Amino acid sequence: MEQVYTYTQAIKRVEEIVSSLERGELDIDKMADAIKEAQQLLTFCTQRLDGVEAQTKQLFEDNGQG
Repeated sequence: MEQVYTYTQAIKRVEEIVSSLERGELDIDKMADAIKEAQQLLTFCTQRLDGVEAQTKQLFEDNGQG
Protein backbone atom coordinates (compact mmCIF):
# COMPACT_ATOMS: atom_id res chain seq x y z
CA MET A 1 0.00 0.00 0.00
CA GLU A 2 2.30 2.74 -1.27
CA GLN A 3 -0.29 5.46 -1.72
CA VAL A 4 -1.79 7.23 1.28
CA TYR A 5 -5.52 6.66 1.41
CA THR A 6 -8.43 8.04 3.34
CA TYR A 7 -10.83 5.46 4.75
CA THR A 8 -13.29 6.11 1.92
CA GLN A 9 -10.60 5.84 -0.75
CA ALA A 10 -9.31 2.61 0.78
CA ILE A 11 -12.76 1.01 0.78
CA LYS A 12 -13.32 2.11 -2.83
CA ARG A 13 -9.97 0.56 -3.83
CA VAL A 14 -10.88 -2.72 -2.10
CA GLU A 15 -14.16 -2.73 -4.02
CA GLU A 16 -12.25 -2.19 -7.27
CA ILE A 17 -9.93 -5.08 -6.47
CA VAL A 18 -12.83 -7.39 -5.60
CA SER A 19 -14.58 -6.46 -8.86
CA SER A 20 -11.44 -7.21 -10.86
CA LEU A 21 -11.09 -10.57 -9.14
CA GLU A 22 -14.75 -11.42 -9.72
CA ARG A 23 -14.48 -10.57 -13.41
CA GLY A 24 -11.31 -12.65 -13.77
CA GLU A 25 -9.33 -9.70 -15.11
CA LEU A 26 -6.10 -10.50 -13.30
CA ASP A 27 -3.51 -13.14 -14.09
CA ILE A 28 -2.20 -15.23 -11.20
CA ASP A 29 0.76 -12.93 -10.46
CA LYS A 30 -1.32 -9.78 -10.42
CA MET A 31 -4.02 -11.58 -8.45
CA ALA A 32 -1.62 -12.33 -5.60
CA ASP A 33 -0.47 -8.70 -5.50
CA ALA A 34 -4.07 -7.45 -5.60
CA ILE A 35 -5.11 -9.72 -2.74
CA LYS A 36 -2.14 -8.54 -0.68
CA GLU A 37 -3.05 -4.91 -1.38
CA ALA A 38 -6.67 -5.52 -0.40
CA GLN A 39 -5.56 -7.19 2.82
CA GLN A 40 -3.36 -4.21 3.70
CA LEU A 41 -6.17 -1.79 2.92
CA LEU A 42 -8.64 -3.73 5.05
CA THR A 43 -6.16 -3.71 7.93
CA PHE A 44 -5.83 0.06 7.53
CA CYS A 45 -9.63 0.45 7.52
CA THR A 46 -10.05 -1.71 10.61
CA GLN A 47 -7.41 0.29 12.47
CA ARG A 48 -9.05 3.54 11.39
CA LEU A 49 -12.47 2.36 12.60
CA ASP A 50 -10.98 1.21 15.91
CA GLY A 51 -9.34 4.61 16.33
CA VAL A 52 -12.53 6.51 15.62
CA GLU A 53 -14.44 4.26 18.03
CA ALA A 54 -11.89 4.93 20.79
CA GLN A 55 -12.03 8.68 20.16
CA THR A 56 -15.83 8.66 20.24
CA LYS A 57 -15.90 6.72 23.51
CA GLN A 58 -13.38 9.14 25.00
CA LEU A 59 -15.46 12.14 23.94
CA PHE A 60 -18.56 10.70 25.58
CA GLU A 61 -16.63 9.89 28.75
CA ASP A 62 -15.15 13.39 28.85
CA ASN A 63 -18.64 14.83 28.60
CA GLY A 64 -19.97 12.60 31.37
CA GLN A 65 -22.15 10.60 29.02
CA GLY A 66 -20.26 7.29 29.16
